[in-house]
Amino acid sequence: MLREEQPFGTPVLRVIAIDLNPRQTIEYSLVTTPGEQARFRIDKSTGDITTAHIFDRDEPIREKEIYITVRATDNGRPRLDDVCTFKVTILDINDNPPVFDKVRYEESVTKDMKANLRVATISATDMDDGDNSIIKYEIVQQNPDSSYFKINENNGLLTLTKPVDRSPGQYYSIRVRAYNVDPQGEAVQDAEVDVKVRVVESNKLPPYFTRVQAAALVLNETFTNYTESLAEFEAESNIPEKPEVIFELIQGRAEQTNSKNTFLLEQINNTASIKLGKTLDYETVTEYTLTVSVKNSYNNVVETVLKIKVLDENDIIPVFTEVTSGTIPEDEPPGTPVMQVRAYDLDGTPANNIVSYRFDDENQQLFHIDSRTGNITSRVEFDREATDSYHLKIIAEDNSPSALYSNGKPNSCSQLFTIKISDKNDHKPRFVKGLLATEDVSEDSDINMTLIEVKALDQDTASLITYSIIEGNVGDAFKIDEHTGRISINNWLDYETIREYKLIVQADDGIFQDSTTVYIKIKNVNDNPPRFTGIRNVTIQEETIPSGCIMTVQAYDPDIENRTDPQLIRFFYVVEYDDVIEIDDGGCLRLKRVLDRDPPLGFNRWQFIITATDEDGAGKTTPSTVIISLEDINDNAPRLSNAMPVVWGENRPPGLIVRLTAEDVDEAQNGPPFHFSIDPNAPYEIKELFSANDELYALGKPFTVEIVLQPQAIEMIVDNCKLSTCTSHQSDAPKGPNRFLNVNAPLQLGGAAVNLDYLGSLFNWTYVPQNNGFSGCLRNLTINERTVKSYRFGLIELTAWCFTSGKNSQPSSTDCFLSAPATLKIRPATSPLTTFRFQAPYTPPAANAPAT
Repeated sequence: MLREEQPFGTPVLRVIAIDLNPRQTIEYSLVTTPGEQARFRIDKSTGDITTAHIFDRDEPIREKEIYITVRATDNGRPRLDDVCTFKVTILDINDNPPVFDKVRYEESVTKDMKANLRVATISATDMDDGDNSIIKYEIVQQNPDSSYFKINENNGLLTLTKPVDRSPGQYYSIRVRAYNVDPQGEAVQDAEVDVKVRVVESNKLPPYFTRVQAAALVLNETFTNYTESLAEFEAESNIPEKPEVIFELIQGRAEQTNSKNTFLLEQINNTASIKLGKTLDYETVTEYTLTVSVKNSYNNVVETVLKIKVLDENDIIPVFTEVTSGTIPEDEPPGTPVMQVRAYDLDGTPANNIVSYRFDDENQQLFHIDSRTGNITSRVEFDREATDSYHLKIIAEDNSPSALYSNGKPNSCSQLFTIKISDKNDHKPRFVKGLLATEDVSEDSDINMTLIEVKALDQDTASLITYSIIEGNVGDAFKIDEHTGRISINNWLDYETIREYKLIVQADDGIFQDSTTVYIKIKNVNDNPPRFTGIRNVTIQEETIPSGCIMTVQAYDPDIENRTDPQLIRFFYVVEYDDVIEIDDGGCLRLKRVLDRDPPLGFNRWQFIITATDEDGAGKTTPSTVIISLEDINDNAPRLSNAMPVVWGENRPPGLIVRLTAEDVDEAQNGPPFHFSIDPNAPYEIKELFSANDELYALGKPFTVEIVLQPQAIEMIVDNCKLSTCTSHQSDAPKGPNRFLNVNAPLQLGGAAVNLDYLGSLFNWTYVPQNNGFSGCLRNLTINERTVKSYRFGLIELTAWCFTSGKNSQPSSTDCFLSAPATLKIRPATSPLTTFRFQAPYTPPAANAPAT
């Protein structure tokens, strides 16, 4: 059963067929007639049936019963099938509202009409079925007029509840609602109509029926006498001087209320006759409700209702489904099911629609048919070699005399069916070869590549052989096409894991089996890159080149089973390492130059990428990292890390100049703590002026300090160097060849006059004035560059004489001022000559500036 108005895809039921033959796959399909609308769908694998159509049980479609025929077919050879036919009953839902017989009602009451008398009958119909078609009535309380009337909720009888208080010609207007309810008593479908009641004079009486058809009429659906009067009505006008009346058969809005003029009314004088206007069909409408009205000259109307019931008759012939053939294997015993034939009858009642089956040849000795179910079974064992098919004519007939023919026999139809005798599976399949082998299957072969095909033969023509691998298929490495016997690769192969497979392949015809053995040998290919072994880290001392191998790099080829066999591996490195390392085919790694551990160019760990290539350098490659760690040696002197230069102002009292810091790029064991001291070879005066431990102290006014920092570094500091003013005349300036540079003259440095003493080396110093920016007497000032040997630390003062145009001249009367910080270039202490280069740009003094 299926409820109407359900959406596409609504489940209906599941059919299940059983095949006693193992390994058979059943496929389901629907049997339909050519051009038939698809109303259902079936899943060919599961047998689930769903809707492909929205069913409407009500007018005008009237889909009340649907027959479905399902075929189940196996995948044997030949393919066997069976069918079943079942009826789907469409259940009604309350999806239609009531429909009133009239669009509006116009009734009348007399001025003196008494209460509780009938005014009219309000009638509605519902196209739904059963309880969904039960209609109830009520007055919608919208205005005061509603209080003058009441209505019977079951039959729609409208009566007056209190005396009429309006004048003739005036109206009462009310609204009536028709509705039906669900099982819980809630209204679900309804409709409303306007009722207008006119007040007439008391002497203007309505007509009245003098003859009506009180009992319901019963007609067979095959009734076709269109001239016969089915019911007669007579009426009086209630107006003596105007006896004429007018009859009318109300045309409702549903087929049950004569919307299609199935019945007609003919009037002769004051008599009306009801006659048939169209053919009846029980399967369409089972009962009609006709409303007959009569009206007099005052337009007063009265009505009466006529019920007509339609009886079902056997007027529909059974119809076979589309299945016209069946199959039975040979040599099956009597009583073996062959097929089922089905026919259906669309008559509306079981008295006319039950179908039975029989053979047209009542002397049929080979088959038997069940008259009720249509199941055909065998009566003998069949030999396919003798006869491979039979034709049977089967008659389907219903269960009552036909209303179409006057022969007293039921309606029937016949159809020819073919019964095929199929070959029986009574032979075992046999493999053509009992042993098969395939060699040299490369381990890198592609998946799905076909390797070999097995073949089995069966003497039974109907047998369908299927192939399967039942043993030896480790890791599902292979697969077999169950229909062709082709064996192909299913997963990646690995020679190093399994070198040979022994597959047991089975051929199965559904009953019998045979097996064969298939050997598949795997061929080794270079599909694995070399693998490194051992430790690839080594530690050596920096700045050394060990003799021999610093390490031996080892690798092997996984494709070579025996590790003792030559592995044929060659080692390589990138060209950037060529000046640092070298490695031979035995893996001996040597250094070609020393490695430095210390910054800025050294590293504590040197990393090299070595590649191993099999097949003598022509195969697959694997990279690996070799790390050489360096042990530190004490090969770097510490150096001061203070910001340079260190400035100590002139004329300051003795005190702390700077806290000395140093750094060493060697490791901690070769670095701090550091010891600071004045160079023991420094002049006596330096030792007298300064002291150093972790801090540098000034004991006197500064000039140049040499600090010896163990082990070797020497750094020289010149602080706040100035040249004194050159005046127009120096009375004590020497004369002679050393006019422009007199090493015995005083040299003013740092605001203090100090002596240059012999320090064990030659000091080449030069004062080079910048040409740009000089003016006055210093424009062409030149101080010779000369190497000075000083045997004592005496006072030296540099006096510059002014001259012009490259010629000597007397000092001018203009004071000249020259002052700037000195620039010190530092050379390593191991150098035999330390150079001081003083550069001082000229800065003109302010007017009348005092001499320094």
